[in-house]
Amino acid sequence: MKLKLIKLIAIFGSIIFLTACGSAPSANWPATTTDGQNIYLSNGGHVYSVNIASGVENTVASAEGNVPARFPQKADAALSFFAPVALTADGQMLVGNAATKKHEYFSVDPKTGNINWTFSDAKNSWMAGSLIIDQTIFAPSGDGNLYLLDLKTGKTAKPALKLSEHSLWASPVNDGELVFIVTMEHEVVAVDKAGEKVWAQELDTSILASPLVLDGTLYVATLSGNVFALDTATGEQKWNTALQGNIWGTPATDGSSLFVGTVTGKTGKFYSLNIADGTIQWQKDESGSIIAGAVVSNGMVYFGTELGKLQALDLTGAPKWQAVIENAKFYTSPLISNDSVLMAPMNADFVLVAYDLNGVQRWTFDGK
Repeated sequence: MKLKLIKLIAIFGSIIFLTACGSAPSANWPATTTDGQNIYLSNGGHVYSVNIASGVENTVASAEGNVPARFPQKADAALSFFAPVALTADGQMLVGNAATKKHEYFSVDPKTGNINWTFSDAKNSWMAGSLIIDQTIFAPSGDGNLYLLDLKTGKTAKPALKLSEHSLWASPVNDGELVFIVTMEHEVVAVDKAGEKVWAQELDTSILASPLVLDGTLYVATLSGNVFALDTATGEQKWNTALQGNIWGTPATDGSSLFVGTVTGKTGKFYSLNIADGTIQWQKDESGSIIAGAVVSNGMVYFGTELGKLQALDLTGAPKWQAVIENAKFYTSPLISNDSVLMAPMNADFVLVAYDLNGVQRWTFDGK
């Protein structure tokens, strides 16, 4: 499903007015996850499983012969998927239904596409990915609740924790001790492994993207263009840097710098910040807005723009290569796996594309 242009324009036009009492923007664009060998693409009617080395959709034997190992096997108008799947150590693929009429959350066998169990108690659709800690699933829902589910059965491990009056859009992250969730009410909330709230910190405006957690610090980017560094134990602010534009994506890091893209109307800016104090180290202008977060790998930083450009920079900001897909738009962060840069474009003739680390296209997958 493609994001309607008029809806996106309306979002950009009103983004600075988003408050706790405002409505959440639509984010019906693709999401990706990898297990190192396969990439799982949530893209509307299906979750696809594609081999990274070959770009070929995985299959499973059936009475009708080999069929795609996608979920669901046949498109169902009542099912839609835009959240990144969560992959578990015991071989489950977890994903919630983004359609508005049914609100199921599924455990699926990714090798076959068969359903293991279904959770159906949520009151709204699912747009965020989930986090698994031990035998508990932390699943943020469109009804504003954080559900704690048993990994094996899908049954509620404890009553849901109400965090927001609006949809929860971002996947939780954790530091081994606490789980961190962000809300449209400007809050970062920390809960413990039992699902009990430990602290909440109100920031300047709504937050769409998951935070980044590293070495006792939580890095949070807000729609107003601010990047905050918070103490993970207390939520206390360490520093705050204001950037030009709105931030939709999660900051990326190489351990010493943060890399953040912004939306400045139809254009974008890409920043490198000192991770210790938030000072701006360098910035680059982009002809297209930068919606999704970047990714850092092997001394390079990669990000996509709304003009269909995949940009590869070194850590000083020097361009190394770029790839442009005509008429495409990138709203999904790159993935790096198997020496491939993987992207999920919209408005293209294909739904996945892989490049080698020098920017040479390896394969495309059309999702048909």
